[in-house]
Amino acid sequence: MPRQLVLVMCGMEGTPAEQLQQVEREYQRKRAEIEQQMKGQGETAEQAPAPTEQETLSQVVEGAIQQHVPAFQASSHTTTTDDSLPPDAQTKVQAWVSLAFAKSLADGIKAARDSNDIALIDAFHSALTGSLYQMLVEQKRMEVVK
Repeated sequence: MPRQLVLVMCGMEGTPAEQLQQVEREYQRKRAEIEQQMKGQGETAEQAPAPTEQETLSQVVEGAIQQHVPAFQASSHTTTTDDSLPPDAQTKVQAWVSLAFAKSLADGIKAARDSNDIALIDAFHSALTGSLYQMLVEQKRMEVVK
């Protein structure tokens, strides 16, 4: 993970809305960085496709979680839903997402970390990314590119 991203995520302070704006700004910075890299690579046959908006947001959320759980690595940055979790685990994950939106992103992440269950933290990462993405799309602050 780029050091710049780590520093931005460490400094997350303020209200939940301000923290979410910081996440959005970090997402915008990362998208601009990706676009510059793609332009710099030119039109080569081996060029990998750029990550989607949701994949980029997933990377930003992963960086935020790594501030509290350094060993965390998301199992995927693609759109996923984990219906295989037992109902009680799904309830915990949703409670952490709600806490992230209601109180602070850091509080939601810390609650997930305190579970000491990397699979649940991964499910939290996926759920939080999906919720943030949906919120940004609904607020027309992020476009859905198909």
